Amino acid sequence: MPARRLLMLTCLMISSMMTTVVLADPRDAVDRSHRLDTDALRDDVATRRLEQPSHPLAIAPAPAAPPAKATRKKKSDTSSSR
Repeated sequence: MPARRLLMLTCLMISSMMTTVVLADPRDAVDRSHRLDTDALRDDVATRRLEQPSHPLAIAPAPAAPPAKATRKKKSDTSSSR
């Protein structure tokens, strides 16, 4: 009896999944992609990222480079001659 119930639930679940796959509109993915693109453009316009800079060299400030640390090589105690 439990095996029959498990088989019935499994078949019901699989048929439910297959029904949603068959009924899905193929344009859903395209519509979602288009919506994501328009949302991204709307965000760019809101943050004024799409405007031309006033000067070509004023695109973005140069990142500050971290100061380089000088490292010394350790001298070996034994010298080898070749």
